[in-house]
Amino acid sequence: MRAKIKYAIFVKEDILESVNWYNQAQKGLGLRFLKEVKEKINYIAENPEKIQVRYQDVQIAVVKTFPYTVHFRFLKEENTLWILGVFHTSINPDKWTKRL
Repeated sequence: MRAKIKYAIFVKEDILESVNWYNQAQKGLGLRFLKEVKEKINYIAENPEKIQVRYQDVQIAVVKTFPYTVHFRFLKEENTLWILGVFHTSINPDKWTKRL
């Protein structure tokens, strides 16, 4: 059964910032980035236990084409997926681990 999706308060802002950056780099690229992030989040919601736990209880899924990862926690008993961050792979891990 598909998990409910919830977002940490800063996640949507982070995604929008990346969308804007890609749109400035090339018209329409931000929309493509957003589409691929949404596809990855939907995949995770359908298959939350197929993604490996990377640290503590946080799982990380790689976004297709773009150098970004989706960091999330799956609360099985609530069937809820908490999106904790969508980060560029070059970001220092200290930045996102402090948010957890």
